[in-house]
Order: sequence, then structure tokens, then C-alpha cells
Amino acid sequence: MNFFKKIGILLLFLIVFGQCRKQTGASWDVDLVLPVVTSQLNIKNFLGDSVFKTDNTGLLDLSVTRTITAIKLDSLIKLPDTNIVKLFPVPPGFYAPGQSFTFIPPDNITFNIPNGVALKTADIRTGLLTVKFTNDLDGPIDIIYNIPSATKYGLPLVISEIVPGATTVAPVASGTLVKTYDLAGYNLNLTGLNGTTYNSIVEAYTISVDPSNTLGLSPALGKFAKIEITYAKVIPQYVEGYFGQQSVAVPFDTTKLDLIKNFQASNFMLSSATCNFNILNEFGCEFSANLSNIKSINSPTIIPLNTTQLSNMNINSASKVGATIFPSVKTISLTNINSNIVPFLSNLPNKLTFQGNINVNPNGNLSGYHDFAFYNTGIKVLADINIPFKFTANYFKLISNTKVDFANVTSLDKVNGGKFIISANNGYPFATKIQAYLLDENNVKIDSLFTTGANTIAGGILDNQNVVIAQTASSIEMPIDAAKIQNLKKSKSIRIETSLIMPTNPPPIKIYEKYTIDVNIVAELNVRAERK
Repeated sequence: MNFFKKIGILLLFLIVFGQCRKQTGASWDVDLVLPVVTSQLNIKNFLGDSVFKTDNTGLLDLSVTRTITAIKLDSLIKLPDTNIVKLFPVPPGFYAPGQSFTFIPPDNITFNIPNGVALKTADIRTGLLTVKFTNDLDGPIDIIYNIPSATKYGLPLVISEIVPGATTVAPVASGTLVKTYDLAGYNLNLTGLNGTTYNSIVEAYTISVDPSNTLGLSPALGKFAKIEITYAKVIPQYVEGYFGQQSVAVPFDTTKLDLIKNFQASNFMLSSATCNFNILNEFGCEFSANLSNIKSINSPTIIPLNTTQLSNMNINSASKVGATIFPSVKTISLTNINSNIVPFLSNLPNKLTFQGNINVNPNGNLSGYHDFAFYNTGIKVLADINIPFKFTANYFKLISNTKVDFANVTSLDKVNGGKFIISANNGYPFATKIQAYLLDENNVKIDSLFTTGANTIAGGILDNQNVVIAQTASSIEMPIDAAKIQNLKKSKSIRIETSLIMPTNPPPIKIYEKYTIDVNIVAELNVRAERK
């Protein structure tokens, strides 16, 4: 459990202790000495869920991975909404029931996909096909819209509808029918009628007199049937072809880093640190890339990253077997030799800025129209950060805020006064100063729980290399009186600040896995007991 939350246990103890007693008619005061908690803590408790490793000497390393940015399929390939209008004039004459009067043989529809993209196939994740049928004739007609390039479970997409005849009722002079069809799950063969083009599907139309019209049709000159087709909101699950030679901007952006949350430090400087930028390419095409304007932000301090390693990076294509992707990985290792990564990370940034540019297929169509991409895959930029816990600093401070509401807890009024005693055997090379502030609803300080000047746990005994050779025993007290209890009932949150004060000797201090603080908390309370 986080050391700071132990303070919350103390306050909770006050409530539980008071609620354990029945209401009575007589009262007297009782002095109690009770153990509250005993625990052994290490640096992992202070820094939450960060991932720690140790080297062969037992030195702790902080290792974290953060996603800096990601480029998805829709950044490369956009299937635009496409509208098609087909007008079919009907020659004058007599047409018997069921007789076809218009047949348009298979032909290509070409999607206008920008940036030189030439697709051979696409599996549709989501998409809508909306068709508006218009009939200017006096009776119903059958319209069959056949798309042999769109198949699902091996069957082509065929739309067959009966369109009502024209009406003489104003303002509509023609019969209309509007329907929307779901394209999800369809495969689009985009190589056209002869299999030699790209971005094209094949369609065909047949129009005939509906058999229910037993009198047939005798259209006059100028009569027609019309189909208006709209492909909209088409999102592919998978695409294959050539993705063109396009440039994709990575706009200036900020991402959370949060190496160590709720952390403040003075003159903090790491002895060493590394950062591997791993660029994972899940697309089946090559890229070149540049990342720039990378800054470490721990407001108000901003430190730009100085390196040439993130320019002109060549990223190989991913490969696949069936639907299983094997990403290519480009790793750029930043050290204190090729960058200023040590001061960059010593800033302990909670945010990171970046921007960049990615060029698709810089060497042309090397795949022979076999570039590929799956939905929700893309290029990911990950930062693997490793920080050995060896550093110099004047101090660093860890801050924790907890919401509370003791306004209606009447059992607190049974405590006349007393104190909590925190005894500690500190095996860390720094002294620890603890303070807890009671805050109102506006985060304004009402009171503090520890006495200033008497709230420090002494650091461990050090050798001349700042390595702890023995623990140091010390204790601090948290006094409780009636005024403190009333302020506690007014508070809405408690901010706990723990300052870790570094030794003044020049060598950097090292934090080893074996270091611990043994904590024992005892309550000495005077409470009001009651009896009938």
C-alpha cells in the first residue's frame, strides 16, 4: 500500500473506533494505547504502478513504455463517397408483362481515390449503398442492379426491386423507391471488367415490365427509368494494391508521458538514461519518416530533444501469413552520446510534444500492387524509457490528494484528544519530511496534521559513497485535539506531501531494491466512553 495512504488509515481508525461503542447514559474518559498498522515499504510503494527492474548490483531501474503516436489505415486510404446517376430512356412501343426493355451489359464504376492509390481488392467492414429508383412509366417495373464485383460468401450482390408506376398526383409525376443496403462483409474486386484496372467495380442493369402488370406497357416518347446510386461511409477491413507515393503529416501534438506522477524535484539530475523509439509498421508497404519538435514538458520547464537520430528513417514493410501480421520494427536508441536524453528525462516530463512526416513508398511500387493494410492497424511510435535510480537532487517531493467528507461523522466528537505516533526504521539514503493539509471545498488550507519542525524521519546511515549501511530509527507525532477534529469535519480533501531530502555529499545516490522503511503506527487517545 502507498505510504501516503497510511495516513488515511489513521483517520479511518478514528471513525471506526468511535462507532464500535453503544450509546449509554453515563460517561467517563478512557486513555487507550492501540496499534494501528505495521508495514514495510520500499520505493515501489512511493511511485505507484511503475515497472521496476534491477541490475546485477541490485540497483533499481524504472522502465516504462509509452505510445507517442499512431497512424491508422484511414490516414492512408480513404474510399470516398461516390454518387452515380444512370438514366434509361424507354423506346416507344408495346412491352408485354415480364418483357425486358433495357439491358445494360456489365461495365466499370471507378472510385476516385486520391494520392495515386491503386487498389485491387477491399473487404468492407462497414458501408452503405443507397439506391433511388425512379419510374416515369404508367405501370410498375422490375429493376435488377447486379454488382458481380461485390461478393459475400461467394455470392454476388444483386439488388432486385419493384418500382411503382408514375402517379398523376402533384407534385410527384414519377414513381420512386429509395432503399439502403448494408455492404458490411462484402469483398470488392476492384480490378474491373477485364481484371486489368484498379479502383473499379463491375455493374450491370436489367429493366423489365413487372409481371403483375397484365396489360403490359405502351410508353410514349420521352419516358424513362432512372437509378441514382450512392456509396457512403465505406470503411475497409482490409485493402490490397498500391498505396501510392504520398506524404502523410504527423501534426504537432502533445501526449501524456507521466513518468512519475505527482512528483516535484529540485536540481534533479539523472546519472544516465536511455530511450528507444520503436517504430512498428503494420502496413504492407515501405515508409521513410522524420520526427521533430520533440520536447519534454514539466511545466514550467521545457527541454527540447537534441538528436539527429530521428531524421530520414527508413521503415521496412510488414509481412503477413493469412490474416496474421508480422510488423517490421525500426529501433532508434537514444543515449547520452547521440542525444541530450539524460537532461531531457531528468526533467521528469508529464507531457511530450512532437510532429513529423511519413512518406509512403519512397522507392515506388516495389510490392507490385501487393501493399496491404488491415483495419485498426498502422504505424505506432513507442518510447521505451529506462532510468537507473542513480541521481543527484536537493530533494524531491511526492504529493497525494484524497477526497474526504467527515461532516456528519459524530463519532469523531468522542475523541477528547491524543496523538498518533509514527515510528520508522529508515533504510533509504534520504530523510523524509511528512505533512498533511486539510483542504476545504475550494482547496484552501484549513489546517495541517503534523507539527512543523517535528515531522521528519531521519535518513539511513551512509558510507562515503552514499550507500546505506544501517537503518536509522526515529519517530514523529500527529497531535489530535478538539480544534483539529472540528477542522477535520470541515475538510473536503487531504493533501499529503512527502519531501525526500537528499544527502549533501557529492556522489550521486543510488536506490537499491533492498532498501526499505519499516513503519509502526500507534494511537494514544483519550476518548469519552458512555454507559447506561
